[in-house]
Amino acid sequence: MNASKTVSDKEFLDAIKTLLRNSGYLNNVQAEIRGKVIEILQEQQRHNNQDCHKFYVPVPPDEVLLINDLIREYLEWNGYLYTTTVMTSEAGMPEEKRTRVELCAEVGVKDDEKSSALPLLTNIVAAYTERIKRKINKIKKEGS
Repeated sequence: MNASKTVSDKEFLDAIKTLLRNSGYLNNVQAEIRGKVIEILQEQQRHNNQDCHKFYVPVPPDEVLLINDLIREYLEWNGYLYTTTVMTSEAGMPEEKRTRVELCAEVGVKDDEKSSALPLLTNIVAAYTERIKRKINKIKKEGS
């Protein structure tokens, strides 16, 4: 009879876990824990560096900052808010983010009614893919 009770307890816990996962709450808590762990590790690293008088946090190149902002805009657009929180924390990104207008200006893209219906990163990849297809078709036509 104990085996039956253990199975029932396990089934009950599995059902609770499934409900928490389906509601998004479990993912939220897991993302918050990951973010907090990253903050603690970064703080510990800063503390250790200060003790050694080697406190130096390299500033990422502008290209990396731009890519991070494009990824953040993509993640937020798709509703990956927990992933965005962890990424922002882990990458040491500023809380204040660039606007879509600023991102468009930075990458040299004109945003219109059609393109604004998708994340900017999606538009960039689509334009690049289209350009590659045109080059392939041009080479095929020249070879014929």
